[in-house]
Amino acid sequence: MKESEIIRALYSTANIQTDDCYFDAKEGRIYTTDTICEGTHFRLDWSGPSEIARKLVEVNVSDIAAAGGVPTKAFFNFGLSPSCSGQEWLLPFAVSLQSRLSSYGILLCGGDTYRSPTLNLTLTLVGTANSPWKRSGGKKGEYLYLSGTVGLSRLGYKILGRSVEVPEPIRNKALERHLTPTARLELASELRKKFRISACMDLTDGLLQDLPKLAASSEVGLRIDLKSVPVPKDVSPFLLLEEALGSGEELELLFLSPDILPNTLDEIPITKIGEAVDRASGVIFLEAGDERSFSDLGFEHF
Repeated sequence: MKESEIIRALYSTANIQTDDCYFDAKEGRIYTTDTICEGTHFRLDWSGPSEIARKLVEVNVSDIAAAGGVPTKAFFNFGLSPSCSGQEWLLPFAVSLQSRLSSYGILLCGGDTYRSPTLNLTLTLVGTANSPWKRSGGKKGEYLYLSGTVGLSRLGYKILGRSVEVPEPIRNKALERHLTPTARLELASELRKKFRISACMDLTDGLLQDLPKLAASSEVGLRIDLKSVPVPKDVSPFLLLEEALGSGEELELLFLSPDILPNTLDEIPITKIGEAVDRASGVIFLEAGDERSFSDLGFEHF
């Protein structure tokens, strides 16, 4: 079964959850939880304890950012494998975890530790939100925007997994994006202050997988102008367009708005990559006026 099919099987038809965060309107709180585990989300021969701790925090904060919220408290479940139970591994991890949480003003309030054959890390965040963004608020005629760029994470994976030779400084940028991506929390705050955001999600599974999720939740179609998709020029010689579009864990913001946004905000590029159209159209990728399809959708969890 695919991840979307598993999620549908877990919930009743009246209560299917399509967002990464849950909003309790009565309490004014927002909740998210995410797990990263050895072999699926990271490899110990690629990432050290400090990098793993940082990634754990950032992928969770990214969910809160995509909802337009502010994270305040954290709960951490720590499944320790034999190779990660020593002081030489645990201390750098703990320092990095506390540092990243503190940088966002998040207080670690509890959790659980247990033995595990492989390293498993689950972080739950609690935050505040006033009318949080969801994936379901988009409307036909609105503009589709993407923060930052796409492709660096996939290139980082190729460098690590296939020993692709890439010169500096793009090599270091690609490795950093893949191993320690950064949530767009400050950018989300600026967007909330200045513009109308109808629907939003963070880019975790790549555009080829995440665009249909946004379209389905908002019950619209999406028309994508491929020449507008921001792929760094230095990446193109080492990455096919299909690979860049399938690049996951970029943690960029993908959102719909009726407003015309500037090209940069909070020093982060903002690119209009398409628009919302009739639902029946689905997600359409256009290149020089012709529709283009892709077979490699990127990494899938199942």
